[in-house]
Amino acid sequence: MTDRPAVLHVLPYPGGGGETYVDRLTRMDGYRFERTFLAPAPTPRVAALIGGLRAQLAARSSDLLHVHGEIAASLCLPTLGARPSILTIHGLHVVRRLEGHSRRLAATNLRLIVRAASRTICVGDAELAEVTSLVGTSDRLVLVRNGVDPVPPTTDEERAAARTALGLPLTATVGLYLAALDPHKEPMIAARGALEAARDGVQLVLLFAGDGPLRSDLEALAADGPVVRAIGFQPDVRRVLAAADFFVLPSRREGLSFSLLEAMAAGLAPVVSDAPGNTDAVGDAGIVVRQLGVEGYRAAFDHLARDDAARKFLGERARERAREQFGASQMLEGTRAVYEDVLAKR
Repeated sequence: MTDRPAVLHVLPYPGGGGETYVDRLTRMDGYRFERTFLAPAPTPRVAALIGGLRAQLAARSSDLLHVHGEIAASLCLPTLGARPSILTIHGLHVVRRLEGHSRRLAATNLRLIVRAASRTICVGDAELAEVTSLVGTSDRLVLVRNGVDPVPPTTDEERAAARTALGLPLTATVGLYLAALDPHKEPMIAARGALEAARDGVQLVLLFAGDGPLRSDLEALAADGPVVRAIGFQPDVRRVLAAADFFVLPSRREGLSFSLLEAMAAGLAPVVSDAPGNTDAVGDAGIVVRQLGVEGYRAAFDHLARDDAARKFLGERARERAREQFGASQMLEGTRAVYEDVLAKR
């Protein structure tokens, strides 16, 4: 082993929360990091098979293999069991989206990859509880929560500049959705809730910062007026956070969303679905809505738009919760401890 152990990260495809996670870990001193992707996008299955073989060959020259997600782990299974390795689950997306016989097969696969990996990191408490229920209690399972950097409070000048740059009225209550426009994220539910709230007379704008297969559907809703705005991928996350008053994440399943944690760290009141990862994040520092319930989002948006004090109270509570429980330094130190433990037992 060299003075700086080499860590190979294997991700299903570029982008998303998995790559954000790896970006965070590259700040860790004392390691050399490389990454490889199984496929250029979520769908190419043949490319993913080839990518799995390529990743296992590359792992031979690394000291530690760190694989992200159930699919990537399955395609790297032989090497996962043969070398010092870590699996980070990132939301149990395969198991959670399946039912019946398919779900039982996915649970069996989960047991195989957890047993093969030297350690398995769960990024949230609900994820750890669910994985344990499926694979049994194991000292190979470790909780290391996702973490984000603290965000300085937005000044009045920053807020005004951000809204001007995005063409937003200074007096409106602005919500923000910051995620891929994928079906399981359910952006259309939030958009319909915002339209319903606006019909009740509140001055509300809901920004959708992201791209994906539902963008054209969202833009069709946005054509009805100024309430729903699809602004595409935004490289300057700090600016869109500064422009917003609250954050919304209506997803059906999550690991522990970095976008949600960043919004909480910025002091935005969160409105989320009752998906386990979302409730893990907000605790009592946000509004939790039943999945797929347009009325719940309408009521939450109406409440936050009409009650400035309640909105600011939740925002400050969310900021404090992010600082105390979801710090980037806590995530780095927790992961470092796992790395050192696995390498010491190699």
